[in-house]
Amino acid sequence: MNKHTTTVHAKCPYMPVWDYYQVTFSTEKFIKCEDLEKACDEVRGGNTTQEGLAMDLREKLPDHINIKVVGRHGANCLTEITR
Repeated sequence: MNKHTTTVHAKCPYMPVWDYYQVTFSTEKFIKCEDLEKACDEVRGGNTTQEGLAMDLREKLPDHINIKVVGRHGANCLTEITR
């Protein structure tokens, strides 16, 4: 299993604070790091929820890639979404 992890930040549309997400991509197949970086760069710094960020990444990447988004929200609430 190949795993790649990065951090992405986004502004919460409900509370005016920055949220930080640890995003893990995993797959049994080959994936270029540049493709992962491009997808992350397209959502990084946006105005979105954790669920929206996970859905946006899901749309930008092949189906064989599993995406896990663990979020640290303004009040230090920790949540996890897997797509």
